[in-house]
Amino acid sequence: MVQRNIPFSVSRNDGRPLVAQVADGLRQAIVAGFYRPGDVVPPSRDLAPKLGVSRIVTKAALAQLSAEGLVVARPRIGTVVRDRNVKQWKGRVIFACPEGDENYAQTVLAGTLRNRLTEAGYLFTQVCLPQKARDRYDFARLDAALSQSADMIVTMFARPHILSRLSRQKVPFAVFGEYAKAPRPAVGGTWLNFNLAAGEFAAACKANGIRNVVEFCYCAMCDVAPALRKVGIGIKKIQVPPNRLDSSLINVKRMGMEIFGRLIAKKQISRDTVYFFADDYLASGALTALSYAGLRSPEDVRIVTFANKRLGPAYPRELSRMEFDAHKAGDVLADAVLECLKGGKYPSGSVVGPVWVAGETMGAPLWIQGKAKSAKAKGGRKR
Repeated sequence: MVQRNIPFSVSRNDGRPLVAQVADGLRQAIVAGFYRPGDVVPPSRDLAPKLGVSRIVTKAALAQLSAEGLVVARPRIGTVVRDRNVKQWKGRVIFACPEGDENYAQTVLAGTLRNRLTEAGYLFTQVCLPQKARDRYDFARLDAALSQSADMIVTMFARPHILSRLSRQKVPFAVFGEYAKAPRPAVGGTWLNFNLAAGEFAAACKANGIRNVVEFCYCAMCDVAPALRKVGIGIKKIQVPPNRLDSSLINVKRMGMEIFGRLIAKKQISRDTVYFFADDYLASGALTALSYAGLRSPEDVRIVTFANKRLGPAYPRELSRMEFDAHKAGDVLADAVLECLKGGKYPSGSVVGPVWVAGETMGAPLWIQGKAKSAKAKGGRKR
């Protein structure tokens, strides 16, 4: 790094304060290219006598340029002009997630986390961990990411093999997954509670006179059974095994269409039952089967689904649903991670999950509502 001379002077007749004159002169020299990225600006002890000002003035001017991001102090080197095209990061966060779990919610959550951390000045690196055997993962990509310094790792879900590997690293890590309390030795975690709206769903069933619920699921997400049993509502679960040869989302929709279509064909659909789909893609398939059979909700059948906000599924009537907002979840996770980076402690009680949206498809079917209104009207005339 080469020191350069001083290309400006200060004047006692100038109306600007001396600190402003020195800062303006150095700033103009940097912008004009007199001092280039990597050059060492003359230190305050040299600037002061050459400009005819005190070291208090030159120190204040250099501090101002440092705050503006134009220069940076390097130990044993001096004040160096920064490359304005190179982002200076406060630190680095690695987001590690099992490969094969990619979906809309995870993509949105990761994007929100990336944006928030980047805005806060942290470099964000996302690493997908390929599954090489049952519950075993390939860590080559993680090892490559850790070849450079990192301040924190955030991992999706608490997969034992991944946690075991992270526990051997010297980098603190947090878990985002279905655990109320983060497993050790994680510094903390954000609880992904898919049952957060189950109590409100059960209360809505009770208020609408529902006696039975049939739940369709193919993965471990919502489990509304405890909340329903607590209010005396029966539940039957229909587990839809995923096709191991084709785990695409279109296949999940097809499974929902086929299994619900069979119930319709066998006339096993009851108006007194709510059909809950713990997955929005299963629900999309079931709604297709419903439409194909010429049935409607809530006129002929009561439907409730899990749903991702801004994604659907779509239906002419507003669906009654447990709605998960991945953008909001990403913000909650980002808040927790930034608090940990700033203060060294992950906040307790960090939790995200769906909210209950009453919608129109689980209330009493319209023919029952119409009958009730008619009876009420007749009763009024009699009086």
